[in-house]
Amino acid sequence: MRKILLVIALGLISSVVSQQPAHAASCSHGGSCSIGDTGPAGGTIVFDAGSVKWWGQYLEARPILSAGEIPWSLKPTESLYPNDPSQRMHIDAKAIGMGRTNTANIVAQSGPGQYAAAVVDNFVVNKYDDWFLPSVDELNAVYFARAIKGVPKMAPVPYWSSSENSANYAWYQLFQDGTQFTDESGVGAITGIKQLTRSRLHRGSGFPSLPFGLVAMRAFPTGSGIVPPLSAPALTGTTCTVEGPCRIGDIGPAGGVVFYDAGMHTSWGRYLEAAPVETEGVGVPWKRLTANDAKRPIYRNVLKVKAQTQRVLSTQVGMGKVNTDRIVKIYGRGRYAARYADGLVYNGFDDWFLPSKNELNVMYSVLGTAKPKIGAYANSFYWSSSEYDFNNAWTVNFKDGQQFDREKWLLPDTINGVKAQRVRAIRAFG
Repeated sequence: MRKILLVIALGLISSVVSQQPAHAASCSHGGSCSIGDTGPAGGTIVFDAGSVKWWGQYLEARPILSAGEIPWSLKPTESLYPNDPSQRMHIDAKAIGMGRTNTANIVAQSGPGQYAAAVVDNFVVNKYDDWFLPSVDELNAVYFARAIKGVPKMAPVPYWSSSENSANYAWYQLFQDGTQFTDESGVGAITGIKQLTRSRLHRGSGFPSLPFGLVAMRAFPTGSGIVPPLSAPALTGTTCTVEGPCRIGDIGPAGGVVFYDAGMHTSWGRYLEAAPVETEGVGVPWKRLTANDAKRPIYRNVLKVKAQTQRVLSTQVGMGKVNTDRIVKIYGRGRYAARYADGLVYNGFDDWFLPSKNELNVMYSVLGTAKPKIGAYANSFYWSSSEYDFNNAWTVNFKDGQQFDREKWLLPDTINGVKAQRVRAIRAFG
């Protein structure tokens, strides 16, 4: 079984890591592109949608090296979407394809001046002037490409995205480790961050306060189709089968709620469904508490693929099952998050697993933010199956969607104010 899991994991790793930019010349001249190639405008290809979408197919990114210390906008207390009580515009604005629209909205609000969206909107290089500030998911694609392929070359500093979280807060990402922040909760007396030119010092992170960086992004070729309508996730009242087709909000074949559709069959399946609230684990640590991760690590350097590269790959959609199987194989018996999910049997289905960081983030964005919420999620931290390092694992805070690394051994502690970490299992099908 261990050999099978290693082959599966290495297969997924090699599909990204072993690709060489063999199409660099043709990509730079408008041909097909691979992640890591040089794009037509001289940037680095960081995302390929597989086919032309409404916004295009490829994203190329290029850091702006001389941006200086500038804020997110000149209207730090005004929302881009004041008439959005459902918050769906804020959720949708995080997605791939939304950076250009976000940038236009910010520039329309703030007008001329020195701030993140305006600097990128005015950026011209190699005669290309169609750059924009990436959305938070687009920015994460830049981080992923840099972590896996080593390009684009970027300083390990915080970078602004174009995604607003609320009137006073916007999303940014630390390129030291990939953490995505808004600083909207648990930050003391601060009332907003859009006016800041440097990241705040996060006690315990070990990262200093640094000026925000900027990365310019452009999409190509020209998109086909229209911008998707505003999302409004809700239960459909329909139960779909293993074969599908399924819609977001359907009841899945195991009795969970379908929250993701890859659009086609993949190596792990097509759909993801989340188990209902009555299956939720509360106060479960991420690791078996007697395990020594340094002596028997979840990830090792193998076949020239560093353990840290494997950890970054483990965050992707489609990796939850692989992660869970690996963790259970290493830790064995005990009470911990991956084994709790792996051992779940509901409606006769026993193929549940602990979601990866990105799978958990999609669950939050689709189910946890629905009004009313779908699945009764708590305003608390949920464990993912993605390891951060020997001592920490990735979580998503379902209060606001921020992603944090948390100590693997965390248990509820009312004296010190540590809330119970939670486990919500998912399964793949189709």
